[in-house]
Amino acid sequence: MGLFLTLLYILTAYLGPETIWGPLYEFHIEIILAALATLASLHGLNRSKIFTIPQTYALGGMVVSVFMSMLFTGWLGSVPVAVLSFIPNVFTFFLVILNCRKRIHLQMLVGTMLFICLFTIARGYMALRAENYLSPYLISQGDDEGSRFYRLRGLAFINDPNDFAQVMVSLIPCLFLLWRKSSFLRNMALVLVPSCILVFGMYLTHSRGGMLALLAVILFASRKKIGTIPAAMIAAALFAGASVVGWSGGRDVSVEAGSGRMEAWATGIDLLKAHPLFGVGFQRFGEYFYITAHNTVVVCAAELGMFGLFWWVMFVLPTIRDAYVASTGSEKKEQEEDGLLAYEMAYGQRGPKQMTEPVAGRVVEQVVDLRWQPAGYPADAMTDSKSSSAVALEAADAAPMYMSGFGEDEEQLPNEEIHRIAALMPICMVGYFVAGWFLSRAYIMTLFIYGGMVQVIYRWALDRDLAPPRWKPFKIAQYSAIGAVGLIFVVYLMLRVEHMMGQY
Repeated sequence: MGLFLTLLYILTAYLGPETIWGPLYEFHIEIILAALATLASLHGLNRSKIFTIPQTYALGGMVVSVFMSMLFTGWLGSVPVAVLSFIPNVFTFFLVILNCRKRIHLQMLVGTMLFICLFTIARGYMALRAENYLSPYLISQGDDEGSRFYRLRGLAFINDPNDFAQVMVSLIPCLFLLWRKSSFLRNMALVLVPSCILVFGMYLTHSRGGMLALLAVILFASRKKIGTIPAAMIAAALFAGASVVGWSGGRDVSVEAGSGRMEAWATGIDLLKAHPLFGVGFQRFGEYFYITAHNTVVVCAAELGMFGLFWWVMFVLPTIRDAYVASTGSEKKEQEEDGLLAYEMAYGQRGPKQMTEPVAGRVVEQVVDLRWQPAGYPADAMTDSKSSSAVALEAADAAPMYMSGFGEDEEQLPNEEIHRIAALMPICMVGYFVAGWFLSRAYIMTLFIYGGMVQVIYRWALDRDLAPPRWKPFKIAQYSAIGAVGLIFVVYLMLRVEHMMGQY
């Protein structure tokens, strides 16, 4: 029931309460759904170990940042409104973690997001074909020559064409959660055809940032299979093709064409200088400039200050790291190599002992490594009279609960499938954040849904010992502080380069 209410809540949030519920939307049905979904999900609180996840505390810090940013504006009446408008987005992170325990659960979540996109594309395309330019799914805009063209958009959270494009470009990699090996018809119906429709929907948005994000996704996804240079050449060819078919709607894709956005970035930096700690207030950037900041980092820093940006980076940075290591286990390999070196230094041997012994009809290779011995188990356990299989079974019993594998209600996926699913999330993040570099959507629900999906998959990898442990709190805080300052420096550097180029 918790998963069903969570999906219904997400569906209502993206399509708009009036679209789903009609006249009932006046009763704030989305708040009721959020409350019911929360109550129905509480049974999974202990199993999820949500309080061991650093992103939980980062989101708590962001709530405090929103509160402080409005408090220091001097208008106390705005504080509850700001906090209540921010929390529903954040809550999806916890709802996803609490309710998604199996692969089918993530597939249902992706299917819900896909339905949202397909429904919006269909409504907008039908309005465009019928020349119903008053449709809420279309917005008029002028091109570089002064002509008018119409862009596809959604409602509620995706009522801007760029926001809708960001959702679609980041959703395309997630569709491959539905992929099944050697199942052509299924893959065609559930993955390939929907991906093409999403690309067509992105074209109808005429989002330049979405176009660049799509090229980044293609480059990042294909570079491991065909190499970075061939992937870059394909991305460049696709960029040329997109320009020919008029993807941008007759608008130039260049630094000069984005001069208005660069001016908005400069305004955001000035606001940060004037209000460095807590910013000018949540969602108040528009009161200081005629357009939005068009940059996720800039809008977060300007509205919430460096305090808020620190917590935002603390959510984003471990999420990206968890997505990457769950797909590669790279840090774990390094830790294992360090453990082998420590073993060699301690015992004067070139490496760990390698033993093979038939276990349940199979030959199992076991590596004796001091660094990875279960807590409380002797280092020379393999030298006693017990068989290695008995040692392995006792070690499993001695392992803590969080290392004991999946619960009865959780799916035991093959290790290769966990790695495959985990590898989709870094590609998803690439699409989201490349598009986000040109958008002012630091707090949109999409980010927290993907963050929850990453944690679900990372937990699977941890339970199978396929990924390294989480970063220590001090390490996360240190990297987050460096990352917050570094992002502001990158924006400032880009502004300086643009200014110097404008002088010539």
